[in-house]
Amino acid sequence: MEHDGIDRSVLVQNHDVHRLEGRDAQTDNFAAAKALSDVIASTLGPKGLDKLLVTSDGTVVVTNDGASIVDRMEIVHPAARSVVDVASKQDSRVGDGTTSTIVLTGALLTEAESLLESGLHQTSVARGYSLAAERATETLRQRTVPIDSDDEEQLRSIAETAITGKWNQQASEFLAEKTVSAVRAIQRDRTVELRRLTRKAIPGGSYYDSEVVDGLVIDMESSSTTAVSPEPGPLDAFNSATVALVDDQLTIETVSGQGAVSLESPDDLQTLRTYERDIYERYVDRIVDTGADVVFCQKSIDDMVRYLLAREGVLAVERTRQDELEKLGRATGAHAVGTVDDLTESDVGRAQRIDQRDLGPTEVIVVDGGPGVEQASLVLRGGTQQVADEAKRVVDGCFHVLSHAIEDSIVVPGGGATEVSLASDLRSYAASVSGREQLAIEAFADALEAIPRQLASSGGMDPIDTIVELRASHDDGEFATGLVFEGESGTIDDVRERGVLEPFAVKARTISGAAEAANLLVRVDDVVATSGKETGEEAEHDHDHGPGACRKRRGVPLGGRALDGALRPVP
Repeated sequence: MEHDGIDRSVLVQNHDVHRLEGRDAQTDNFAAAKALSDVIASTLGPKGLDKLLVTSDGTVVVTNDGASIVDRMEIVHPAARSVVDVASKQDSRVGDGTTSTIVLTGALLTEAESLLESGLHQTSVARGYSLAAERATETLRQRTVPIDSDDEEQLRSIAETAITGKWNQQASEFLAEKTVSAVRAIQRDRTVELRRLTRKAIPGGSYYDSEVVDGLVIDMESSSTTAVSPEPGPLDAFNSATVALVDDQLTIETVSGQGAVSLESPDDLQTLRTYERDIYERYVDRIVDTGADVVFCQKSIDDMVRYLLAREGVLAVERTRQDELEKLGRATGAHAVGTVDDLTESDVGRAQRIDQRDLGPTEVIVVDGGPGVEQASLVLRGGTQQVADEAKRVVDGCFHVLSHAIEDSIVVPGGGATEVSLASDLRSYAASVSGREQLAIEAFADALEAIPRQLASSGGMDPIDTIVELRASHDDGEFATGLVFEGESGTIDDVRERGVLEPFAVKARTISGAAEAANLLVRVDDVVATSGKETGEEAEHDHDHGPGACRKRRGVPLGGRALDGALRPVP
């Protein structure tokens, strides 16, 4: 077996190895990546459709959020997996644009396939795509629109653009308003620290029951056990409360490996009880001496300690999560101590109010640190836990979008306007590039228009007529002309005036990420999938190549024969 003058038979000595070379490998990889793009594409935009995912245990999830879909799918083809990895980086870094990245990657690979069939070499395509991505990013900065980070109307427009399509218009506007209020609560100048914002998804209500709370919301069911209140019945509220934080347990220490205590007489039993009582009272005295009204403990609290604290008028909350302990410190000014013996008056903090609430079936404690405390919470509600979790996921992405917009103070036109503008510039730029890379740059421009084309298609508009009209408008210098959807109709208009705006960071990352994913696959000309058997030195090192590893007998679709099985819900 020879290729390019090299005898490659020596590279494959295991009969269990399956291999694709040259055009076969490229065709298979491109087909898998484009299959993923086709699945995701119809969810793009405010008129995007939903996907119904059914797992092997019968769980049903309905969503049109690209990040949610790919996270819940078991993607076994290594090429499709590489595209998902790039899209996941997009979501983790900027919080939005996952769907656009996958759709643009699919369009770039479609164009690359045509170029390769016409005789263009892989390196020319990859080089041209790299030049186009660099040029597009430079031009993108020239197309930015400055914003006032204190203008709540502009921030709501950005939030609505990120959220629209996930719910109906009324719900999107409501949640966008709540998201902006939450971000504004923790914004300081042009800095947004999302670690100061707690997001809780609680079932048993509608979207419109969602609220922004000053302070920290602690879910007693997921992070803590039921608190012991000083008064009979449930806790109502503490005003001007003093708070202590203990990063340890309030229990009797036991000898490691000792399973039981042997008692030889009644006096031994009394001595043991006295010993335990003294320790418990020492714990309680230390906490009471600091003047604490409420103590949050990171680990467990023995029942006797909880009882004695309640008798002294102190609320005890055990098993508080570590991250919530840190947030309590920021909300109240308290310092967490390693053991209760280290607790002093200088370590306690103060809260303006601590109260208990029942939100649907969930019991929470709300700690309001008072004016000037940089800690806020957004409680997201939904009819079921699944709906509430999905709302939280979408809103989390919106938080990232808003934080980038506030910190950069610049946005770019949405609605496909930016893509058409960049495509127009790339076609002019291509004429100045000598060599075959010019063809790849023009192909990159065509691929960019896949975004507005899909937006038009999802919105019921004619994609061809829409692209023609958008090109004509941009040729006249109107770089902010894009698609705007209101109600059931879509129109072509100046998206800046209509408030369809996206953060610069999201768009820039979408372009670079898609180019990176496309170039990765364009340069591949050989795919080798082994049986997964390891011998000798390989077995000793236990190579683990992650979820994208090639495993022939475990369902990796090679040769295009199993593309229908390349994408399936996670069991």
